[in-house]
Amino acid sequence: MLLNRYRNRGFTLLELTAVIIILSIIAVIATSKYLSFSRDAHIAQIKGLAAQISKQNQLIHSKSVIDNIERLIGCSFQCADHPNWDVQVGQYFIDVSGTRVYVSLGYPLSPLSSGSVIGDNYREAFGLPVSSFLFTVVPTNLASVAIVPIKWQSKLSAIRDGEFQCHVEYSAPTSVRAYSVRTYTKDC
Repeated sequence: MLLNRYRNRGFTLLELTAVIIILSIIAVIATSKYLSFSRDAHIAQIKGLAAQISKQNQLIHSKSVIDNIERLIGCSFQCADHPNWDVQVGQYFIDVSGTRVYVSLGYPLSPLSSGSVIGDNYREAFGLPVSSFLFTVVPTNLASVAIVPIKWQSKLSAIRDGEFQCHVEYSAPTSVRAYSVRTYTKDC
């Protein structure tokens, strides 16, 4: 009777080892699934941001057509008299819900164009607060502007060098190229 009493007190080393192995396998599977969900969420955020920017660009271009400034770059000889010319900033603009979005060839100027008002207004019109998104120039892609979620703040130099890709790039139009919005999700 004394022998049975001690046998039921605990687990054997073999039983503990089996439980630890099973829990380790479950942990590895769960971690890989979690990382996959996290990556998918980052990719969805980047693609959603690109869609938002593209949609807003089309709206701004439509307003530019209505205001007859979709083909203008900089100042024409009567720019000071044009109702969509901002004399202080030196650019044409479109009103988006009370915010002036500065345009060239009917599409928004780069948010990193000269003057902070252009970038600040771009952020406001596109819903890109400083607390959530950063801008940086990507010289390897014809001086595009990378719009980067704040969580990748430490990766800005790698994004500029083309070594890290989890962002949206916006290229404002010029006389030789159309505007573009591209997503980069390789490293999300």
